[in-house]
Amino acid sequence: MKDLLNQYQWNSLRIRLRSFEEGLRHALEWLDGYEEDGVLYSRKLILSEKNRKQAQQEIRYALDKIAKISRLLDMPKETENPASLVRGEMTVSWADLMDSRARKLGRYGKVHPELSDELDPQIEKLAETARNLSAIFGESQQEKP
Repeated sequence: MKDLLNQYQWNSLRIRLRSFEEGLRHALEWLDGYEEDGVLYSRKLILSEKNRKQAQQEIRYALDKIAKISRLLDMPKETENPASLVRGEMTVSWADLMDSRARKLGRYGKVHPELSDELDPQIEKLAETARNLSAIFGESQQEKP
């Protein structure tokens, strides 16, 4: 049945179905009680039991349809190493952190004269950590399972 689509159509559809599946599976994690409790944020899904059950039913339906389409169009499961995702996030974090030093914060108003001495060394250490993690996860992409 793969011959119903040309290669570009097949790739496009596969990417869109995969993205939708990822979103559905993330939603299931939240529905199953997943919570995040960070230093600067926390996340917890607040949803009535009725809506929770309805959402789970809709997700199961959608995942079943995705499975049927993938079988119909011979779309195999691909195993990925998420190292490239983490590497990308750390690279963006490095840039964002470097833009959080005192002199850059001047874009938002006058900066206290002591802020640079207090904040910048800590921000630069965090940025260095982000850069180091980016490099570590970049090397991971070269490793074989």
